[in-house]
Amino acid sequence: MMKSGLLIKIILTLLLLPALAWLTKAGVADFLRLSPCAYIDALNKGTVPLEPAELDKTRVRLKLARSWDASNPIIPEYLGQTDFMLAQLVSFSPAMQATFLHNAIVNLDSAIGLRPYSAYLWAARMTMGSWLLEINTQLGRNDPIDKSELTVIKMALRRAALLDPWNPAVLQQIVKLGTLRYMEFSAEDRSVVDEAVTRAKQLNIKI
Repeated sequence: MMKSGLLIKIILTLLLLPALAWLTKAGVADFLRLSPCAYIDALNKGTVPLEPAELDKTRVRLKLARSWDASNPIIPEYLGQTDFMLAQLVSFSPAMQATFLHNAIVNLDSAIGLRPYSAYLWAARMTMGSWLLEINTQLGRNDPIDKSELTVIKMALRRAALLDPWNPAVLQQIVKLGTLRYMEFSAEDRSVVDEAVTRAKQLNIKI
């Protein structure tokens, strides 16, 4: 009887150890991401000045957090925002911008894979993809990836519009990108843009 009780305890311990290890890793990752995420949020609100060195440190901290828990969707989302901001900072070098935008897209794709029903993520994905195509055009690159990227942009546009059609931030991005690339879109995609323009006007959103 005692042996069976001991065996049950051993089995329960073995079952609990992986769960405890995962909870520990997730907890550490969540703690590590708090400060850099707060800094990015403050930058978006305009309550703190943008400092390139601090922004780079933020990216390093987020990467460390990701090394502890790659399943946390918030971390790649904020990494994507960090890369996007860095791309804005290096406007003197389109080549460097393209690199940062590519990194941002990779991170956003990871975030979308973990949270596929976020209209915000899909809208950000289409915006960054469109900007990367613009940069590649400036650089005179004839990248075969561009054609597939445009396909992804169109899909992201449709997903963002479907998931949260009345979100002001999402609407602004759809209208801005849709106006820019209207002639590259199919009739179906143009109707998505047209409907977004109508909703934006109804909400008195500046477009």
